[in-house]
Amino acid sequence: MSDVRGSGLFVGIEFVGAGWEPDPAEALRVVNAIRERGVLISATGCFCNTLKIRPPLVIGGVDVDWFVEELAGVLGIG
Repeated sequence: MSDVRGSGLFVGIEFVGAGWEPDPAEALRVVNAIRERGVLISATGCFCNTLKIRPPLVIGGVDVDWFVEELAGVLGIG
């Protein structure tokens, strides 16, 4: 990951390779792996290397905790 940015509830997480080049393959891997865990997100951006996270307005703390846990599991950091 090289950058995490957002506005309101919208969050983008950008993936780059070892040489800081865009890494759309890793973004797609995360999208597919987290989908298998029941979370729907997508990849976007000029290189499709940025996760697009757009939760519903009614999201609660329990839902956020669940999402973070699933994302950490997919990324291998939790």
